[in-house]
Amino acid sequence: MKENRLEKAKQIFDKQGPIVKAAVLRENKYCSKDILELVSGGYLTKIKSGYYVWSTTTPGISDMEIAASVMKNGVICLFTAAQYYELTTVNPAAIDIAVPLVGKKPLLPEYPPINLYTVKKSIFDIGIAEIKIDTGSLKMYDKERTICDFFRMRLQIGEDVALEVLKNYMAQNGKNLQKLFEYASRLRIKSIIKPYVEALL
Repeated sequence: MKENRLEKAKQIFDKQGPIVKAAVLRENKYCSKDILELVSGGYLTKIKSGYYVWSTTTPGISDMEIAASVMKNGVICLFTAAQYYELTTVNPAAIDIAVPLVGKKPLLPEYPPINLYTVKKSIFDIGIAEIKIDTGSLKMYDKERTICDFFRMRLQIGEDVALEVLKNYMAQNGKNLQKLFEYASRLRIKSIIKPYVEALL
């Protein structure tokens, strides 16, 4: 591929990136053959079908950012959110993402590894926060919703893990117990979480 075509492709990623859809490349006169040539030449990395990242920028993008970019309807949750808020010492091997329980499950990217959780539409929007990152912003459940989710899933995840997350939250500044209890009530776990909170006060 000619140098000027390579430079133009790089400019598309600089302007639109870090992750660009194949449709955007085609709009800029890069056909499937051109895209394959960019991949085989090591300039592009395929994230999932129809999604690409400029290879030299990949090390600078976190797995969480990549996952959020390709899972447009998803919300970062559970261990990934807890790690971001410094509520756990667990370093998750995959990115935890919640999606609304409507229609077909979305296709997962080839990278990074993702744990997908489907959530009823009636409770999906509770506690979604917009987190500012270098490449823009992403959706993540706030601290209070994250704690509630650990208690909702305590039988699968482990009650000791849920308690660790709550203890770390209670030790932090800026906790909002009113919001925590409001979420817990809407998620029908207030009677479960309240005794633990009161014991830690």
